[in-house]
Amino acid sequence: MEILSNSPSRKQGILMFAILITAYVVFATNWVAGSNLSKQITDHYFNGQKVSPIISEVVNYTITIARIIANLLAAFILIKLHPKKAAILALFCLCFSFFAIFTHNYWLYTISRMIMAFGGSMIIVFINSFVAKFIPSDKKIITSAIITAAYNVGAALVAILFLIFKEQFIADWRYTMIGFSIFSILLFICWLIFSHDFEPTITWKHPNYFVYKLLIESKEILHEEETKKYTYADGFKDKFIYVFSLGFGGFLFLYVMPLVSLPRVVAEHAHNSQFKPEFMILTVTLGGILGTAFSLLVTRNLNFRRKPFLIAHGIFMIGFMALGLMFVSTNSVLSYAMFSLSGFFMYSQYPVYLNLPYELPKINSQRLTIMFGIFWAFGYAIYTLFNFSWSLVLNNLGYNASILFYLLGSMIYIIFVLILPETRPKK
Repeated sequence: MEILSNSPSRKQGILMFAILITAYVVFATNWVAGSNLSKQITDHYFNGQKVSPIISEVVNYTITIARIIANLLAAFILIKLHPKKAAILALFCLCFSFFAIFTHNYWLYTISRMIMAFGGSMIIVFINSFVAKFIPSDKKIITSAIITAAYNVGAALVAILFLIFKEQFIADWRYTMIGFSIFSILLFICWLIFSHDFEPTITWKHPNYFVYKLLIESKEILHEEETKKYTYADGFKDKFIYVFSLGFGGFLFLYVMPLVSLPRVVAEHAHNSQFKPEFMILTVTLGGILGTAFSLLVTRNLNFRRKPFLIAHGIFMIGFMALGLMFVSTNSVLSYAMFSLSGFFMYSQYPVYLNLPYELPKINSQRLTIMFGIFWAFGYAIYTLFNFSWSLVLNNLGYNASILFYLLGSMIYIIFVLILPETRPKK
């Protein structure tokens, strides 16, 4: 590996972090905006002909497939290219959100969006090196909250803009998507101007730095000199990885669908002209942001049993989502309140769930690096499979059956939490 003698200043590093976190928010806005305009986009490419839900969802399938590949390859790319060039690649891929608008058929559009997702997913992995290198220890808890909330911020921004400018946005989807995607190009240019290279730090730290610090101090995460070799072969034999990933896939299914696939379908079938899909997205994401803030308070105290906490929150997040879907045709305001509570319980438990691998016996950063690469890949693979199956159910059995499938599919989160080991047994 090439050794880099000059390291950028902390101010330069924080600027690079800001560019990358903004790029991830832009990725979220492009994904959610494209999903909101899926009807207008398919009408354009298929000359107004009605297409099956499977065709409408193809873009979302490919985006999640790209996220699977990106999570498996990101660390390798970072080591080979170093942070500056690796981020150039990721940000260039993100620019395909702009190029996709001018493709001549739906399949080229889909491939371009897949490349966009590949870039966006790599960014969130690369950003850990910038946090490790440039963010002071006492500020890492703030950056962890920013990273956790970044996707929700992007989705909420889209929801607000669609509420205000919906008629203008759906009038010509290409102009709308140009408006969202032009920021990808601007950020790519900013990166070329302001970025600097440095030696990457390839370690997985807990998304809540306060938790990670406490675990280090209590010697529940081994220091590097105690590292035992752990390979991908070991990872693929590790039962914990499969149980954790299946639960994570159920969580993603519950969370991502109300942001990209469900709102339009629910609005089409709701017998209530007052229901607005943008409000569904907005309430889930705002609830998630509040849940993230709450989780930072909860995780300051690690002395509670994990599984009862996660099971209770899992029941609440699925239960409130079910109630929200039940009320869409009769009481829009009540349904929005239920969606917000569902989003809150999703994210108030999220850091606790992600904390479980860090609490395993004799854990170390090498093992965590491999485990989290597999977790993200498997989790999104399971989500993609569920998303495809949901489209089949919607196409062949109808809306009510698809909602039932969505809620039952999400319940695998609770099932696999029950199977996970309790990392805080009773004393």
